[in-house]
Amino acid sequence: MARPTKAKRLADVHNEAIKRFDTIQSMCSDERDQCLADRRFYSIAGAQWEGALGEQFENRPRLEVNKVHLGVIRIFNEYRNNRITVDFVPKDGATDEDLADVCDGLYRADEEDSCADEAYDNAFEEAVAGGFGAWRLRTEYEDPEDPEDERQRVRIEPIYDADRFVFFDPDAKRQDKSDATHCYVLTAMSHDAYEAEYGEEYAPSSMNADIDQTEFDWNTPDVVYVAEYYCVEHVTEIIRVFQTLAGDEERYSESDFEEDENLERMLEATGAQEVRQKRVKRKKVRKYIIDGARVIEDLGYIAGTEIPIVPVYGKRWFIDNRERMMGHVRMVKDAQRLKNMQLSRLAEISAYSPVQKPIFSPEQVAGYEVMWREDNIKNYPYLLINPVTNVDGSEALQGAADYTRSPEIP
Repeated sequence: MARPTKAKRLADVHNEAIKRFDTIQSMCSDERDQCLADRRFYSIAGAQWEGALGEQFENRPRLEVNKVHLGVIRIFNEYRNNRITVDFVPKDGATDEDLADVCDGLYRADEEDSCADEAYDNAFEEAVAGGFGAWRLRTEYEDPEDPEDERQRVRIEPIYDADRFVFFDPDAKRQDKSDATHCYVLTAMSHDAYEAEYGEEYAPSSMNADIDQTEFDWNTPDVVYVAEYYCVEHVTEIIRVFQTLAGDEERYSESDFEEDENLERMLEATGAQEVRQKRVKRKKVRKYIIDGARVIEDLGYIAGTEIPIVPVYGKRWFIDNRERMMGHVRMVKDAQRLKNMQLSRLAEISAYSPVQKPIFSPEQVAGYEVMWREDNIKNYPYLLINPVTNVDGSEALQGAADYTRSPEIP
């Protein structure tokens, strides 16, 4: 049976990725919308009046005395004063203390080199406010300009708006998502930036409009969404065990022989004999770059056995087999809205005149308009009005007909 071509394989990968993403969107879009609304509520001016409440107060004062933001900042400052960090310890608890210290130092160096505090702080604040944050781990060459230097360093990078752009396998139940089989990290790009990055042949206008996208629009008039798609594969490998003349055992995988064509001849020349084979399963992570129409790039297997996206939660639980999450803001929104409504109503009352004003007919103040208008400035000892008489000369009206009412303070 002929193996499928690369184009056919990538088309199958893309179709599966889009179907999986639609499933994730249908399950968690409502929850993620609440996370985004919570982050907007505490951080953006005017967001506390969004929705039906703002429509009700459309023509009234809408004050914001943002106590929620102060609460989030207090939690964030406490975290910054008591940071959590990684500490390597020997596996058996006793030996290899020096190796653990070296690992600690290497990890701290990678953190410093990649400004990891920015990633940690961003993920924590998004988790406190909305309920979900994340950062990524990435490797890059230590000296990318040196073609002979193959040493790599770990980079810890922030992911902004994680509740909008990071999606894990919905069947993953572990909090660190180590049991996830796939993950998406989306990036929103302008049309010009998209074409500059991936070339005109991948122009958004060339995307297939017949693709069924019921939950997510990958190509909008404003932006094009591109996703890093991580897929976990369990690969079966045969490990060949050789015994050297000294009696030691050396293990080699099939990939070792593929990478080095002279390896088997070298083993035969040194007198090593194959004593057994063992079939093992290895966990590998493959990374693709996709958009709504195609797999843009197959980046192959990445370093490590886990998806390099680290989720951070404020509060997390499962109900009805769906992952739920929230931060500090969710439970205090109603109290904040009530405070805003009370103070806005008080401001509206304060805008009214607190002084009762007499109501006259035009005939009563004719000739004395200036006196009445300047009374609040010159403070006259008395004010004059004209008497209003009937046809027979008798007085028809004495004094003010009525008074304006001062607003009642509830």
